[in-house]
Amino acid sequence: MEEASVSSASGETVFVISSDTLGRGSDDLGRQLMAKFVLQLSTQDPKPHAVVFYNAGVKLLAEGSPCVDGLRSLEHDGTDLLACGTCMDFFELRGRLAVGHVTDMREIVAVIRAAPKVVTV
Repeated sequence: MEEASVSSASGETVFVISSDTLGRGSDDLGRQLMAKFVLQLSTQDPKPHAVVFYNAGVKLLAEGSPCVDGLRSLEHDGTDLLACGTCMDFFELRGRLAVGHVTDMREIVAVIRAAPKVVTV
C-alpha cells in the first residue's frame, strides 16, 4: 500500500527527451523553450515517474545546462532521471553529469515499456 501512494505521488508518466532544444527552427529559441519546459515540469503535479534522456537530450543533465535546477528539483521530488551512457560518451559528457544517473539502453527500454504513459518531447 505504501508503494502505491509513492507511485501516485510521483505519477506514472515517463517523459523521453532526445534533444537539448524544443521544437524546430531557431536552436537558441529551442534551448530557451526547453529550459522553460523543464522548469514548468518541475513545478507541476503529479511529477513524472522518470525522464529518459538520449542523443543530444543528455546535454540537459550536464554542468552548465540551464535545465539543471529544474531537473534537480524533479529528482529531489522522486523523479528518476536516466541518461543514455552511449550518448554521454559520444558527447564526452560522462564526467560532467550534474544531475541524474548514467544507464544503458536495457534499463531505458525497461522503464519505457513498464510505463502506462510515455510522452516524447
